[in-house]
Amino acid sequence: MINENKKNTLIIADDHPLFRSGVRAELEINGGFCIIGETGNGAEALKMINELSPDVAILDFEMPGQNGLEITQRLTKAGSRTKIILLTMHNEKKIFIKALNAGVKGYVLKDDASLDILNAVSAVVAGKEFISGNLTSLLLERMIDKTNDNEAAILIKQLTTAEKQMLSLISELKTNDEIADLLFISKRTVENHKVALTRKLGLESSRFLLKFAVNNKNSLAD
Repeated sequence: MINENKKNTLIIADDHPLFRSGVRAELEINGGFCIIGETGNGAEALKMINELSPDVAILDFEMPGQNGLEITQRLTKAGSRTKIILLTMHNEKKIFIKALNAGVKGYVLKDDASLDILNAVSAVVAGKEFISGNLTSLLLERMIDKTNDNEAAILIKQLTTAEKQMLSLISELKTNDEIADLLFISKRTVENHKVALTRKLGLESSRFLLKFAVNNKNSLAD
C-alpha cells in the first residue's frame, strides 16, 4: 500500500529502539511516508510535536517522561493539528475508552502492529479512524447511543424497506461480503448503500452507522 502523497509527515515515539526501527522501516519503505523525527521519551515526543507539527504522531502508551495518553490529552486541549495513533499492549476497556475520549485517531495493539500500523497511518491521514480488529468487542461496548428512542424511531420511519433491510443486516454484524451474498448485489454496491445510509441518518461515519444499527436492532425488526 503505497502512499502517493509524500507530504504526510510523521514522528514515532517508543522506548524500544528495535520496535521503533521496524515501524519506521515499514512506513518509509512500504508506505512512502516521511518520518521527520523519532524518540524514546515522552517529554521529548511532546516537544518534537510542538516544534515540528507533524501530520501524525505514533506514540507508545508507556514511555519514560510522559505516556502517550497524557501527551494526547495535552495536545487535544491545546488544539493541536497532529493526529495521534496510540501503540499499546493494553486491551482493557477502561484504557481504550480513555484513549478514544482523549482524541486518539488510531489505537493499535503492539502484538498486531506489524499487520496494522501501515493501515492505521493510511486511514488516519485520510481523515478516518483506525482500531485494531481484536478490539472490535470493546468498541461495541463503548457505543452509547446519543440519539433518544423517539428521534431514532423518526429516523427509521424515513427509511425505505430496502434501507431497513440493509441496516438490519448491519446490526447483525454481517460483513460487506456476507451482505452482498444475502442481497445478491456486489460488495461495492453494499459499500455505496452504507455511505448513503450514513448521510441520510445524519451520522458522522460508518462506525456511527454500526452503532446506530446495533442500538436500534429491535426497532428494525418491527
